[in-house]
Amino acid sequence: MEEELAASPAWRAGWQFYGAGYFWEAHEVWEPVWMQLPPNSAARHIAQAAIQLANAELKMQMDRPRAARRLCALVREHAGRTGGERAMGLCSDDLVALVEKVEKRLTSNAK
Repeated sequence: MEEELAASPAWRAGWQFYGAGYFWEAHEVWEPVWMQLPPNSAARHIAQAAIQLANAELKMQMDRPRAARRLCALVREHAGRTGGERAMGLCSDDLVALVEKVEKRLTSNAK
């Protein structure tokens, strides 16, 4: 099931939305994918991390840095729960690299 969901139009569209700066839309299309993944699986944690990453980006756009920081921590938490396993076409390091960019902007904006 994970392979099918990783190749699904929803998962792919979410990344296209994310890359284009449509973070709410990314979150919305990823959520049904996440809901279909097995509980506590690496795939589910990857999907949850992606959803929280999009939420963190959205909070940045809304000028809510505290909320963005809290969401960045959740991204790291879910990425860490994958056990280093690759899932949904990603590994935890991919998500950590993305969240580090958000955190860097948060730090830059705080100065």
